[in-house]
Amino acid sequence: MAVVARDTGVTEALADWLCSRRWEDFPEGVRHKAVDVMYDSVGAMIACSQLPEVQTIVRFLRKMGGAAECSIIGYAHRASPVDAAMANGGMSHGDEVDPVHLKSVGGHVASGPVPTALTIGQWVGASGKDVLCAVALGYEVGGRLMTIFYRERDYVARRFYPTAVVATVSSAVTAGLLLGLKRERMQVAMCLAAYQAAGPDNMTKDPAHMGKTFQVAAANRNGVTAALLAGDGCHAPLDVLDGSRGLFDAYLGAPDAGAEILDDLGSYYSITDVMHKRYPAGSPNQAYLQGLFGLMKQHTVRPEDIAEIEVQIPARGLKRVPTTRHASISALSVCAIAAAHGTLDFYRLHDPAGAMDAASRDMQGRVKFVGREDWKDMTAGHRAIVTIRTRAGHTLSEEVRHRPMDASELDAKFHGLVTPRFGEAKARRLERLMKRLDAAANVKELMGELEGAE
Repeated sequence: MAVVARDTGVTEALADWLCSRRWEDFPEGVRHKAVDVMYDSVGAMIACSQLPEVQTIVRFLRKMGGAAECSIIGYAHRASPVDAAMANGGMSHGDEVDPVHLKSVGGHVASGPVPTALTIGQWVGASGKDVLCAVALGYEVGGRLMTIFYRERDYVARRFYPTAVVATVSSAVTAGLLLGLKRERMQVAMCLAAYQAAGPDNMTKDPAHMGKTFQVAAANRNGVTAALLAGDGCHAPLDVLDGSRGLFDAYLGAPDAGAEILDDLGSYYSITDVMHKRYPAGSPNQAYLQGLFGLMKQHTVRPEDIAEIEVQIPARGLKRVPTTRHASISALSVCAIAAAHGTLDFYRLHDPAGAMDAASRDMQGRVKFVGREDWKDMTAGHRAIVTIRTRAGHTLSEEVRHRPMDASELDAKFHGLVTPRFGEAKARRLERLMKRLDAAANVKELMGELEGAE
């Protein structure tokens, strides 16, 4: 276990620790989880690569031209490292199907390090171990930042989107590690990333998903830019995570909040708190969907049997899943589609014809959400009470907590996302490459497979 110097600033101590870590330093469970996070994230990116929000970004980058050096996942087109990071970053959170951070109640931490690691890893010819190491350490920074941000500014109090801010810094760290930045250059990269961090929370009014998709795309673009500039000798203050006028002061008004980033470095790893989403919907929907499908299966409840569904979740969760947003986020839409069809499929949710068919619209009138003001702790977002009242007069109810996905469920999710886009044979090749990534001498083979024929 590394000893973290406490007589230096947070930024310096963190950068020193990051730049001294190697893949072999991680416990086996951390290495395994890094592979899972890459695997789950890449499946999500492949599925999201054809969403309208991502296509808009890719079309823009094509118009801009530039060096064709790095793959854009799902496309035959290649772009510069900065532009490819932007496109791949956008699809990493193109929808609500990517992994989130359990400890911070759902921040999309993986969407910073994963697309950046794949892009820069391809550009520098990195090994699979080096890419996985950069993801684990980028996630380490992102998970710790996200937990502080979510605790200090909940969904009601905040005025910025933490995922966008955090991903800018975690992307810079990830890129910096693959570029071989030393401690002081890493401090510069984090500062330059923080200079570009942004994310107004008005994306909560977006009826589609562009507000979230673009902000994460920009975060990866900006993080890579920061690391490249730092590597080229650009100057910046070395203490952006410390004290007055730093990152925490700017976003939280709490200049010393970053001190806890150094707590338990090397003994606790953020990536072990990842939450793989079972359903392609926002985090507040995960627990109750598990309960809804469980009740319907256990009691053989058909859609036409349902008179009413009541779902109890934390009151703050209702502020994250308003009725005005895309069907993958709107709680009423998600629940109605799930109950009306007995499943929740990514491609159905994003069907241009619309996920809300007549059966779903009819079911929506039978769905009611109740916000629990007494569920306030950080883990309450993974808890729900689901009650189904049937037309025959039966009341079925269950309190449920999120159950982590096992390996077979992750495989089923991956193939459900990838096979419709790439076909079964290519999906199986990608599964093998992803699961053996730590043995790959170079990630270029994987990146070539991730390109699409347009």
